[in-house]
Amino acid sequence: MKMPTVTASHCFLLTLLIGSGAIAPTLYGDNAVPPSAVVLGLKAPPPNLVISDPTKNLPPYVPPQPPTLQKSVTLTFSDFNQYLSSGTTQGWQQGSTPETIMIPPQPNSSTGLGDKAVANKQVADTSYDTASYEADVTVGSSAPGDTGNAGFIVHVTNPSKGGYDSLTGYYVGLDVSGNQLVVGREDYSWTNFIEYPAASVTPGSTHHLKVTTEGNALLVYLDNVQIISINDATNNLKPEFLAGAFGLRRFGPSMSASNITINTYPKVTSPIYDFSKIVGAVYNPYSADNAIDFWNNYNPVEVDRELRYAEAYGMNTITVYLHYFSWLADRVGLLSKFENLLEIATNHGLKVAPIFYDDCWNYDPAPGPQPPPIWGVHNSQWVESPGHPVEENYFNPVSTSSSTTYKTSLQNYITDFASVYRNDPRILYWEIMNEPGCSGDGSMQERRAQLMNDGRMAILAAGAIQPINSPQVQEDEGTYFSDFYAFHPYGGYAGPINGSDVNALNSETLERGFNDAWGYAFPMTMAGVVSNYGGKTGFLVWELMIGDTNTRFHWGQVPSNPATVEPATPFQGTIYPDGHPWQTAEVQALTGNGYNSLPVLNVSYYNNTTFTGTPVKTSITPALSFDLNTYKGTNSPDASAGVLSTGYGIRWTGEIEDVEAAQTAASGGNPFIFFLTSDDVARVWIGSTEIINKQSPGLATLAGQYKLNPNQPVPVTVEYTHSSTNAASMHLYWMSPSRKGAIQIVSRPSQ
Repeated sequence: MKMPTVTASHCFLLTLLIGSGAIAPTLYGDNAVPPSAVVLGLKAPPPNLVISDPTKNLPPYVPPQPPTLQKSVTLTFSDFNQYLSSGTTQGWQQGSTPETIMIPPQPNSSTGLGDKAVANKQVADTSYDTASYEADVTVGSSAPGDTGNAGFIVHVTNPSKGGYDSLTGYYVGLDVSGNQLVVGREDYSWTNFIEYPAASVTPGSTHHLKVTTEGNALLVYLDNVQIISINDATNNLKPEFLAGAFGLRRFGPSMSASNITINTYPKVTSPIYDFSKIVGAVYNPYSADNAIDFWNNYNPVEVDRELRYAEAYGMNTITVYLHYFSWLADRVGLLSKFENLLEIATNHGLKVAPIFYDDCWNYDPAPGPQPPPIWGVHNSQWVESPGHPVEENYFNPVSTSSSTTYKTSLQNYITDFASVYRNDPRILYWEIMNEPGCSGDGSMQERRAQLMNDGRMAILAAGAIQPINSPQVQEDEGTYFSDFYAFHPYGGYAGPINGSDVNALNSETLERGFNDAWGYAFPMTMAGVVSNYGGKTGFLVWELMIGDTNTRFHWGQVPSNPATVEPATPFQGTIYPDGHPWQTAEVQALTGNGYNSLPVLNVSYYNNTTFTGTPVKTSITPALSFDLNTYKGTNSPDASAGVLSTGYGIRWTGEIEDVEAAQTAASGGNPFIFFLTSDDVARVWIGSTEIINKQSPGLATLAGQYKLNPNQPVPVTVEYTHSSTNAASMHLYWMSPSRKGAIQIVSRPSQ
């Protein structure tokens, strides 16, 4: 999106500075900069983007063999104890055979709500952890006005008479009044997990219900088809929920269950994940205002340099938003771009956590070119995925001419990624949905739970071994389809909701506060984030780049109330497109004692083109390469610091070194060619020698040469001025014709 092309000149003046000699211009193919040239501050060019379908010829996933059956027991009426609610006059009874247990309809409305029959102590192994439970279940009609559901209770402890939810455990029911399956948690109160449509569940219908439990995971099957996949990642979950007895429960209608069979298997303990060392950020490129824009205009060069910034500043993880519409528009292209991003991230020591869905900001995403950012508005063009229109039609066909539903299409979208990367160590975890409930539309709460449930099932069916998550922020449902607990602390440094750092990740945080007519947010700092979450839950900040998402403006700066000035303190975002951070103090917090040894250039920004007076800002950068766009605010190297969008100058200083093996010193050092591509005037000095002097504006490339002795630091100074309203572009590359040398920045921060 909106980025200038860096290959404007097909040839350039190559000046070899050996004494006072020079050689004629040299042509390198069709590009001004040879493909093997490397940005100063990087170690290699980015990997090429190769468009190919990674699912083609992909070996099918072969599920593991089922666990070894330890014991199977069929329960009879005499194996149960009864716990009846107040008002129930007819309790549980034996049916036509001892293998059938039943309870008549409630005598009147508002009775029979929560009647239980729990397997008693005469049945061996009544405290089950890893087991399956199945029966043929018939649920009758409920009294008018009452909810009508009945089914299994599992991992039951502490049952008692009287209350609706007077037990500790999980409930899986057939809801004949809503034609759905219902799953929730009972702990002398009710926590709803999901209500999933099942049209065949009607009053008087009989179904084969099966539930399996492994630790805090529950799988639910209706008539031998899996419908629900629960994993209760509630922070600091009570251990009582991990094992317990089996029982039956009705909430209103009559019920009968026959052929009740329990199979037990070797105990499976749910894994515990340690994220304490995670230091990272949400990544959306500077030039993209939403995820569709990112993938439409995916640029490996931009991604490579920006992920180098993350690496240099101490990060080891990024989260990345995918988008359903990007997959619909160009499935193979999106998969190929994602693979390229993984390759780049790996080169920079970064793990990746992809995000499939998002419930935040604009309801109605559209494919194709995205509109430009609206100055002064936070996240002005950010869009949901898949978006409200798709979610509302989730169980309907994608078109009048297709039998494929949106549900199937969305599962295919997720499966494409999960199947290819099912055991890829580059993937840290899969996030099904970011911040369910962020949209504020409570009418879609159950639909979001259904999306997360089906997304989890798709990932697991593809054989993916990485953990799965959706964070608990506005709504709790994400936690019930997750392998670990994730939270997003804003407005302070709150910890996990129930106080345990175990199996927990702070997967999004950091806002620098505001206080205006819209509201107030407690200011956070990077140092505060590091001290509160580093080494504990780990953390990822929103966001890596300061760019077109406009999150430098705060939440209250919306289209009806936009900002009137650039914020002196960006609300969010960490790094500007040329690699300098908003504050070097933030990098110090991220890198700790390693800050003073960071390989960076020191950089100064002037609001003139003569480099006179005091710089507007001084900072650091790990690379010398950037492109700006022409949008207000992001057309400046640092609008928050007051750097102009035109008529400014930037000076980089530091040291570089040939880090090739010392044996090359015998030949008198390695000659390196340096390439400078810029839209305006720029100069390069190495040592005291000026090797490039681009004196005229206009996008073009010049080159010069300098011989470096291995492992001997040499000063470098680069100056660039920008005097037009065109997009700023400045890049310095190096290349070793002998392929024996490699240049690295070796200078340290002076800021």
